[in-house]
Amino acid sequence: MVGLVLTILGLTILVYVIVFSGTSRNLIEDQSQEINKQIVFNFERYINSVIETANYLQLVVGSRDVDRDTATLRGVFSLNREIKKDVVSIFLFDRDGVLILGNQVRAVAGRPITETDWFSAAVMRPEIYHFRVGMSSNVEIDRNDPVITVSRQVSYLRSGETHRGVLLVELNTEAVRELSDKTNLGEYGHILILDEHDQLVYVSEETPYSAASFPIAADTYLGGFETPVHDLDMYLHSNTLTGTRWRLVTVSNIDRVIGARRRVFYIIGIIGLLALVVTAVVAALISYRISRPIQQLRAIMERIESGDLDTEVNVEGQREIVQLAHSFNQMVVQVRELMQRLVTEQREKRKTELRALQNQINPHFLYNTLDSIVWLAEHQRNRDVVTTVIALAKFFRISISRGETFIPIAEELEHIENYLTIQKTRYVEKFEYEIAVDPRLAEYRVMKLILQPLVENAIYHGMGDDHGRIRVTGEIDGETILFHVQDSGYGLTEAKIAEMYAVMEGRKPGSSVGLRNVYQRLKLYYGETADVRIASVVDESTTITLVIPAQVPSGGQE
Repeated sequence: MVGLVLTILGLTILVYVIVFSGTSRNLIEDQSQEINKQIVFNFERYINSVIETANYLQLVVGSRDVDRDTATLRGVFSLNREIKKDVVSIFLFDRDGVLILGNQVRAVAGRPITETDWFSAAVMRPEIYHFRVGMSSNVEIDRNDPVITVSRQVSYLRSGETHRGVLLVELNTEAVRELSDKTNLGEYGHILILDEHDQLVYVSEETPYSAASFPIAADTYLGGFETPVHDLDMYLHSNTLTGTRWRLVTVSNIDRVIGARRRVFYIIGIIGLLALVVTAVVAALISYRISRPIQQLRAIMERIESGDLDTEVNVEGQREIVQLAHSFNQMVVQVRELMQRLVTEQREKRKTELRALQNQINPHFLYNTLDSIVWLAEHQRNRDVVTTVIALAKFFRISISRGETFIPIAEELEHIENYLTIQKTRYVEKFEYEIAVDPRLAEYRVMKLILQPLVENAIYHGMGDDHGRIRVTGEIDGETILFHVQDSGYGLTEAKIAEMYAVMEGRKPGSSVGLRNVYQRLKLYYGETADVRIASVVDESTTITLVIPAQVPSGGQE
C-alpha cells in the first residue's frame, strides 16, 4: 500500500517535471526561432535592396553607351554612392579586368583583377550575384576596413555594340552593424554570418563567447539547439540568407531561462521529496496501525505452527482482526484436542503393532523347536528331550515376561542361552557358541526377542557343512548399545547383502521373516536412531550388528 502510494506520487512528480521541461524547451526553441526569423527577414530585406540597386545599375550600363554617355553614367554611379550610405564604391570592368567606369582602382598585389574571387565567381556563374567579404578595390578606402563585395556579369554598350563585363558594388558594414544592434540576444548574445566555405563573414560582437561559438556554428547548417558556450547556456539557430550563399547564425543567451528552469526543478524536487516523506510517514503510520495486529497474529501462528499449541492469541486493533484472533483461538483448542486424541490412538496402535510383530516370533520358533523334539524322540535321545523341554519352558517364560515388551538385557541373554541350548541339543556337532557381553549392560532394558531371530538366522543360514562357531557380543558406546551376532559360515556377497536390506526395509518380498521382524520392531519403537547392519567376508564370516539407543535402567510395560 505504502509502495503504491509513493510510486503514484513519484510518477506524478516525474510527469510534471518532464512536461515542464518539454514546455520550457519548446518556448526557448520557439522564441529563438522567431528571433532568428526576424533577423533573417531584416537582413534579406537589406540584401534585396542591395540587389535592386545593382539591378538598376545593370539596367543603366546596358542602355547607355559607356563612351558616348560617360558623364551620365559617372553621375548615376556617384548619385547611388551618395544616396546609399552603405555603398562605398561602384565599378564596371570588361572581361579582361580593365576598368571602364568607377573609382580609381587599387592595385592588387601579385595578381590581376581577373583572378580575384569576386571577379572569377561572376564570370563562372553569370546568372547570380556573388557576395564576398574582403579588401576594397577603391584606393580611397582604408585597407583595414573590410567591405562586402557584390559582383555579377553584366552587358554594357560601347560604340553601339554590346559587350560582357563585370559590375562590382562595394558595401561597408555599417548597415549590417545597425541591423545587428537592433536585435536583443541577451548578454554576450551575438550574430555570426558564414559564407559557403564556412568562413566567418561577420560577427556582431568580438568576445570569447563568439570565438567559442564559431566552430559550433560552422557545423550547424539548419535548425537550432541548446549548447553551453564557456560558462553560459546558449541557443544556436542557423538559417540561410536568400539571395546569397551565406548562413546567418543567431546565438541567444538563455542562461537565465535555463537557470530558472533548474531552480524550478530543484523546487519541484524538494517539494516532491517532502511530499514523498510526508506521504511515507502517514502511510507508514496507517499501515502500522493495520499491520501491527496482523504481524502479532502471524508471529503467534508461527509459534503454534512450530508446535507450541499452548499459546493463546491476544491482539488489539481492528474489529475484524480481533474476531479473526478469537476464531483462531477456538481452532487451536480443537486442534490441540484432536492432536491429543491422535497421540493416544497412535500410542495404542504402536503397542498393538509391537505385540503383533513380537508374537510372530513365538509360533515360528515353537514350530522349529517342536520339530527338533520330535527328531530327538525319534532317535531315542530321551535325555536331550528332557533338556530341550526344560530349556523351552524357560524360553517361553522369558518370552511371556509378565506381559512386558521390554526386559533387562540379562534376561534377553538368558533367553538366547536357552535357545542355543535347544538348538545345540539338536545339532550336536554342528556348531559351538560363545556369549560375551559387557557386564554393565545387564540392567539396561531392551525390546525382548531381538537377538534370538539373529542367532536363529546364523544357525540355519550361516553354518556350513563343517563345524561352525557363533559368537554373541555386546558393548556400550556412549549413548548407544551395540550387539554383534557373528557366525563362521559361508559369508555373503554384496548382492546378497543388498537383497537382505531390501527385504528388511520392505522394498522386496523375501523369506527372512525373523530379520525383517527385528528391523521393523526396532524402527517402530526406537525410530531412525536404531539400525541393523550387515557385514560379511565371503567364505569366512557374517556379522549382524544391532544399534540400539541405551535406555536408563527402568521397569514397566510399554
